[in-house]
Amino acid sequence: MRENTASEPSLLAATGLTRTYRGGKGVFDITLNLAAGEVLGLMGPNGSGKSTLLRVLATAASPTAGRISWFGNTNPRLPSLRRRLGVMLDQASHFDKMTGYQNAWFFARQFGLAPELARDRLDELFRWSGLLEARDQLVGEYSLGMKRKLNLVEALVHRPSILLLDEPTLALDYRAELDLIERLQLLSLTGTAVLLATNDVHLAERICDRVIFLHQGRAIREGHVPELLTELAGFKEVQLQMNSPIELESLRALPAVEAANVDGDTVHIVLARGANPAQVLAVLNGTADLVSNMRVRRPNLGDLFLKLTGEALPVAR
Repeated sequence: MRENTASEPSLLAATGLTRTYRGGKGVFDITLNLAAGEVLGLMGPNGSGKSTLLRVLATAASPTAGRISWFGNTNPRLPSLRRRLGVMLDQASHFDKMTGYQNAWFFARQFGLAPELARDRLDELFRWSGLLEARDQLVGEYSLGMKRKLNLVEALVHRPSILLLDEPTLALDYRAELDLIERLQLLSLTGTAVLLATNDVHLAERICDRVIFLHQGRAIREGHVPELLTELAGFKEVQLQMNSPIELESLRALPAVEAANVDGDTVHIVLARGANPAQVLAVLNGTADLVSNMRVRRPNLGDLFLKLTGEALPVAR
């Protein structure tokens, strides 16, 4: 991760950005800046507005209010502007009756790459993504993971100045995740600005310079990753795998508990500094038949979000 300074010019800037939908959903009054070489993460539960915000910043949707500038331009329809963006949205746009290579070739040529340069870059990216053997296979026959990899190839082929990625590790295998992290780190070092929507806390902590927490369409917290994690210094997260449901309010009422939430059969509890996990078990009467497994670990960005909102980030799959 890099050190960002306020004096660096922004490649992407938004002020008071709002996009509303019927029913009151959307994003509201968002302000952000993204400098060259910076990696900014958007984190929040499903419905928090991550994808909506990314679509507006990618010029795929128009704001209801507010101002956005890309490279100092405010007209999102400029072809020269869009050619400097690399975009991977939540829903891919592919031609299912064309091969993976034909799809990627179409995007490369749309971005203005000459045929020889397009061939060279696509050859490298298909090898990097693990799609080389499937390049001549119809996209309609691709798995979700293969389609996501093809998305990445199409977003990277023209070497954009800004990358906008929605859940880039979704459906990727572990090897592909590591390859993506390495690629994004390299791009950041060479000046590419990256904005990614993710709930993969390990990805965010590893490559993001800053993160913005979104909740119910609004930015509730922004900060550099090390500073945010410092706020949790001394805290613990206790994960209890339960054999039957429990009442969370009794846990949340404990002075030692900062936040508690349940995900499936696992209860996630953020303990305050110096708190003993035994205090939690005492509330459950320490019964072995209720708790089948307990794990204590160092808290992460997801725990900070839970502490701020009382709502857990969904586990990245």
